[in-house]
Amino acid sequence: KEEVQWDVDTIYHSQDNREFNLLDFSHLEGRDLAVIVASMAYNTWFTKLYCKDLRIGSEVTEQVLHTVSKSSSLEEITLENVGLKSDFPQKMSAALSENPASVIHSVNLAHNSLDNQGVSNLIQQVCRLTKGLRLLNLSKTSLTSKGVVSLSQALCSCDEHSNSLLHLDLSKNPGVLSGDDASNLYLFLSQPNCLVHLDVSGTDCSVDSLFGALLRGCCADLSFLNLSKNTFSHRKVKDTLPLFRQFFSSAFSLTHVSLASMKLPPDVLRSLLTGLTSNPHITDLHLDISGCELRSAGAAVIQEIFPRVSSVATLDISDNGLDADLLTVLPALSRHPSLKHLHLGKNFNIKSRVLDEVLQKLVQLIQEEECALQSLSLSDSRLRSRGTVLVNALGSNACLRKVDLSGNNMDDIGAKMLSKALQINTTLRSVTWDRNNTSAAGFLDVARALEHNFTLQYMPLPLSDISQAYRSAPEKTEQALTKIQRALVRNNQTQRFSQRQALRLHQGLVTSTAEQVMERLCVRVQQQVCLLRGVGEKEEIQSAKQVLKEARNSRALYPSLCELAHVLSV
Repeated sequence: KEEVQWDVDTIYHSQDNREFNLLDFSHLEGRDLAVIVASMAYNTWFTKLYCKDLRIGSEVTEQVLHTVSKSSSLEEITLENVGLKSDFPQKMSAALSENPASVIHSVNLAHNSLDNQGVSNLIQQVCRLTKGLRLLNLSKTSLTSKGVVSLSQALCSCDEHSNSLLHLDLSKNPGVLSGDDASNLYLFLSQPNCLVHLDVSGTDCSVDSLFGALLRGCCADLSFLNLSKNTFSHRKVKDTLPLFRQFFSSAFSLTHVSLASMKLPPDVLRSLLTGLTSNPHITDLHLDISGCELRSAGAAVIQEIFPRVSSVATLDISDNGLDADLLTVLPALSRHPSLKHLHLGKNFNIKSRVLDEVLQKLVQLIQEEECALQSLSLSDSRLRSRGTVLVNALGSNACLRKVDLSGNNMDDIGAKMLSKALQINTTLRSVTWDRNNTSAAGFLDVARALEHNFTLQYMPLPLSDISQAYRSAPEKTEQALTKIQRALVRNNQTQRFSQRQALRLHQGLVTSTAEQVMERLCVRVQQQVCLLRGVGEKEEIQSAKQVLKEARNSRALYPSLCELAHVLSV
């Protein structure tokens, strides 16, 4: 009791934390935990009850229900993967019916096997409360298609639901939206509503049938849409393409769309990208079309349309069998004006000669002066030693802040190239490097490089490679990891390196391409002016001299501009 009282008074109160997390007290016996939960019934400080991935017994469950029946301050309840019995929703519904003062509006019972009718009754009960239902998470709860019918009827039964429900998650319930019963949910979605988050991934939903409802009811507020691991009905897809395209051209608030892990026909991809191209409302969209079997046909669509889809800031096209088609896809991506984050992994199953060409295209993409990319993932691409050409290019790269090169089997030669790149790079903040067959010697190379790198802040522990390296050379592996972690801790503290040091790096091996080009042009123009000196002071020569003067002034200002840019970026 004293421990709990101290935690509440000292930790929760000092941080203004109103979420009571049972995980903080998971070390206690079930009986003691039940007493703590019971005290929440009359506590007005806490507004949220949270428990995830911790099995709770019947004693604790009974006190949760008691709290629900008495509390006038509890607003959100999360009991995710806690081993609830199937009749819990029915019991919670009964508890709420005894508490007209309840202000509960958010219910997360994900990853528990629940009775469908009880869930429906619970929804109806929550919807009758003062604040209505705002969040409902029933992911992986053994929901059936019949359960969706009663759930949808509950959602449709009163207009208040449409005006309050913001977050709906029915994901990971296989078959739940596969039949005609799904039309009941579509009816709810087609009504004007304020849904912000919709996740129906892994429900066997026929995706093309959904977009008519989304177009009618969800264009205004829907921000997060996850339809992954579902299917397109090939018989109906041509009829629904206009609705599909119209939704993506009309949605006002989209920030995240996932159609991952489903076969995406070229016509559907074309409609998706065409719709986004004509949408003036959204920016910084995260578009996940990974694992969609795009192959050559999809690559052709991306090459043709994607450069004009300015609303997309994050694109995930990993695991699509693009392979040699990357030779045409990468130049198209380089023409995109605002692409910040790119996931390309698992697309490099190609012969060595073509792989070299693809990697050169990728190097060109990240070295372009106007490249907007901030992060690049090539995880699980099995690039092997040929991937070192890209690692080398990171040294002089000035745009990427985050790279994921894990799962590429680049051996110690890859680690050696990474160490060289890190010694001169000043923009990377995060590097993920694992499953590259890196030995203790490779980790020591990286550790030595980080002694001279003061800007990298995050490098997740490469657990797979560490375990392998530790078996053969435990002392060296431990030494390398200690040095790496020490350097990262230093870099996450107040920046200790001088501006001159960063500037020297930037002006030395990392001198910009633009400066080099300017110098060559100045020499060429000066030579032409000298050759034409005897012709007289014509207007063109005067203009050339003026341009040379301005170019030299620009070069003189360059170090100051570099220093200013660095100060602003830190």
